[in-house]
Amino acid sequence: MTRARGRPAALRLALVCALALASSGVRADDAELEFKKVERLYLDDVFPAPTGERDVELHLRALTRNGVPVKGLRPADIALWQDDERVPTESLSVETLVRTGQGLSVVLAIDASGTMRGDAFEKAKEGALAFLERLRPEDRVAVVAFAEDVRVPAGFELSRPETRQAISRLEIDPERSQHTLLYDGAAKALDLIRTARGIPRTAFVVLFSDGKDGGSDKTREAVVARARGAGDEPHILIFCLGYARFGGEGLDEMRRIAEEAGGDYARAESMVHLRDFFDAIATQMQESYVVRFATSLDGADHSLRVEIDEKSAQHSAVYPSVARPLWPWLAGLGALLALVAVALAVRARRPGGRIAIMTGPKAGTIYDLAPGRTRIGALEDNDIVLASNSVSRYHAEITTRGRRASIADLRSKNGTRVNGQVIQESPLRPGDRIAIADVELLYDS
Repeated sequence: MTRARGRPAALRLALVCALALASSGVRADDAELEFKKVERLYLDDVFPAPTGERDVELHLRALTRNGVPVKGLRPADIALWQDDERVPTESLSVETLVRTGQGLSVVLAIDASGTMRGDAFEKAKEGALAFLERLRPEDRVAVVAFAEDVRVPAGFELSRPETRQAISRLEIDPERSQHTLLYDGAAKALDLIRTARGIPRTAFVVLFSDGKDGGSDKTREAVVARARGAGDEPHILIFCLGYARFGGEGLDEMRRIAEEAGGDYARAESMVHLRDFFDAIATQMQESYVVRFATSLDGADHSLRVEIDEKSAQHSAVYPSVARPLWPWLAGLGALLALVAVALAVRARRPGGRIAIMTGPKAGTIYDLAPGRTRIGALEDNDIVLASNSVSRYHAEITTRGRRASIADLRSKNGTRVNGQVIQESPLRPGDRIAIADVELLYDS
């Protein structure tokens, strides 16, 4: 687990900070100076960049003491060491996650036990709905509700309007609301992320509850271990919102989950500002930073350490070897064999270009692209048919003119990506990887 030096403070709202500054007479441009110093630093993830280049990405959160993201960090502000060797500043690139176009995966886990009945539950739903409005098209979201059992009202496969409707329809069932399976609810949220295909790697859980666990099969230790992951699994952050309706008994457990899983914890004494707590979590993740640098992908274990404003955080990671795909978390043994077969097949280039299917039931299948338009989707009348529940009926279309080719998304439900970037329309170049929902394709001219 990655930690900054010093004990993390509780999550605070940017709204509270702004009000405090206003009451003390501090001007807005002075406030920017106040927020500049990094006092909490978290290095959440290290993995090969999804661009296909031999780069490594570091995902980090740089926060003030009150949990507000520090804005405007540049390579010169960041000191980075790999295996105790300083990485040259000029080789670093720094962007916020929003600017990279990468998405987020999030599960909203909401307590639906009897003690939440009334205004508390309605405010929780309002906060969750407002949270949805902060998400971008490339973000993916699911919803878990827990009481005496654990339910999934909305999985990652649902559209945003369907998810919004599922949250609006949430109710407390008097027959199943006497206990709070807090740990089981958190574990289910983590499992949804771990088992989903085709969702963004950067992921977190928002866990909202007003009480202690009441009979879960899982334990706090098991939840934390599942959040940290094993091997090259990504670290899933857990943000806990505790509502102290009856004195806050058991909320210390939620605080420990957040701290040990690398997320953050906030205790709401009332429901008035609950929506602001949800908003603060979205801001913290969207304004996190992605730091890239080129290195040797040698298959070895490496330690990374980053320092900003005298705060330090570290992380270890196993880089893939150059003989392995650059996206090992997406590839199993079948996909690797398909990649070898495709690499041999695409050597003979043809004017119209070729599309090779890398994953799914048709992995290893190669299609010659005729001049003109080639439509891709789930229905049988498409030129390339992909058998996946995540693929839209008419998902995308490739247009070829001579040796030039481009791809356009046909307003699909789960989007189209080229080399990890969400696109509406994009030119294609040899070697480009195309993601049609959860199916990977390779383009060659």
